[in-house]
Amino acid sequence: MDSKTPFERYHLPALALLGLVLFFHRLGIPGLMDPDEGRYAEIAREIWVLSDWLIPHLNFLPYLEKPPLTYWLTALSFGGLGYTEFAARLPAALSALGGVFLAYGLGRALWGAKPAFCGALVLATCGGYVVLGRILTLDMVLTLFLNLGIALGYLALSRGREHLWPWAYLALALGALTKGPVAVALPGIIWGAWLLMTRRSLRPLVQPRCWLMFLAITLPWFIYATWRYPDFFRFFILEQHLGRYLTPAIHGRPFYYYVPVFLGLMLPWTMLLPWTIGRTRGSRDPDRLFLLIWAAAVLLFFSLSRGKLPPYILPALLPLALLVGQRLAGLGADAALGFSKERGLTLSLTVWALAGWAALALYLRPPTWLAKPLALAPLLSPYLTIFLAIAALTPTLALIRRRLGVLFLGALLMAALVPGFIEKISVTRSPRVVGEAVKSHWQPGAVLLGFNLYSQAVSFYSEQGFHLRTFGTELEFGRSLVPGNPWFFPHRDDMVALAQSRDLTLFYLQASELSGLETILGGRTVLLARYKDRILVTYRGKMASSR
Repeated sequence: MDSKTPFERYHLPALALLGLVLFFHRLGIPGLMDPDEGRYAEIAREIWVLSDWLIPHLNFLPYLEKPPLTYWLTALSFGGLGYTEFAARLPAALSALGGVFLAYGLGRALWGAKPAFCGALVLATCGGYVVLGRILTLDMVLTLFLNLGIALGYLALSRGREHLWPWAYLALALGALTKGPVAVALPGIIWGAWLLMTRRSLRPLVQPRCWLMFLAITLPWFIYATWRYPDFFRFFILEQHLGRYLTPAIHGRPFYYYVPVFLGLMLPWTMLLPWTIGRTRGSRDPDRLFLLIWAAAVLLFFSLSRGKLPPYILPALLPLALLVGQRLAGLGADAALGFSKERGLTLSLTVWALAGWAALALYLRPPTWLAKPLALAPLLSPYLTIFLAIAALTPTLALIRRRLGVLFLGALLMAALVPGFIEKISVTRSPRVVGEAVKSHWQPGAVLLGFNLYSQAVSFYSEQGFHLRTFGTELEFGRSLVPGNPWFFPHRDDMVALAQSRDLTLFYLQASELSGLETILGGRTVLLARYKDRILVTYRGKMASSR
């Protein structure tokens, strides 16, 4: 382990400052985006509205696709900070910062302060990590608890620190309350694979007291949900977990889907992975082997799943970031000399530089075949231009100057552009203007009606539930649990009757369906707000007009 240096005492404050910049600066500026951010924010809001902390609700119907821990954390954030974008994203941002500190703590336990600091910097500046640390999903919270449990379990296995097992299982229990059985399956696979590959006994994995503690923490909610709704077990386990894993019915993707996704999430450090893994694969260091197994298990586990989404592989970033950081720290005090000895690093940086300059050239002067993929380029201006320029300059200057600081500075500058990217993208993904229009025009007796359209974020911003025509949505299971609920009506005549009986009905629909709606209603509507090809219109019923 490295001896202490004069700069070591600044590691944690530096990481905290970096995290505040990358994960919290302008966190509340972009509007909440559909579907994920709007969904999870609205579920947390309805916890307060319904005063029901045990059964999550969406559109005031039971929503049982996932366990409730992230909803609880978000609701507590709302309780302290109000219904704001910053409060909604705070649990993800805190989890991202916690993951950076976890990387530092684990790296220091394995190799010392300098490799730990470099690894934490690599993780904090991975573009995908910054993005997912700034949006409201379940994945960053899950990643923190899952990785914490895996790391503590490994220290217990490899260092004989038996007292860490209860803390490892506590973290995994919180992970299970965030997203379910994956928090149990992945750690067992990773720990077991490492023990087998290093020819050690599997007996240390037998921890009856920790298993009982895990069950005592997790089972009460699952038992309660099953007691309230007996069909919950079938829906949650068979449909939402085994069904998603074994069938492509939900988010079906090919086996190789995560190859480009992972390379994108690791940017700008992607180009150093061959240099890092090439040396690690031939090493007999059990710590490096464990980190490689950790990352590989996550990637393989989710690649085998028939249902895939990009954030699922987020837990693989931490172990690979530590491996990259350890290799960079291993260049020694004289980084220039270390660079000259590492032909693999020179080759990686050369490929990175060539790829960066090629990408910049193609972006500035795109050929015809690239025009369609670059359709979003004007929206992301000028951030994309700056990002590509830094991506090209960073390895080029590193090859010239031969200093680690050049790589980390370039990565930090690229990561600092992520908030701007998100703000730009939210313009096309957040219906905030519609929700705010609903709220500003709301009056007693009004009703919000989705005409073959539903938006979780509109509900959050307007603080109103949707009345809906019967059509396929994520609310169908909740609807089946509450027969005769007032939020759905299967027949068109019921919709017309509801609209005509109210002083004010606000319809949210596709603009192309407006003429059809007015024909059904037998009256004109007034446009209030527009979001992409979706509009919000008002309608005053015949009965209301006759008063």
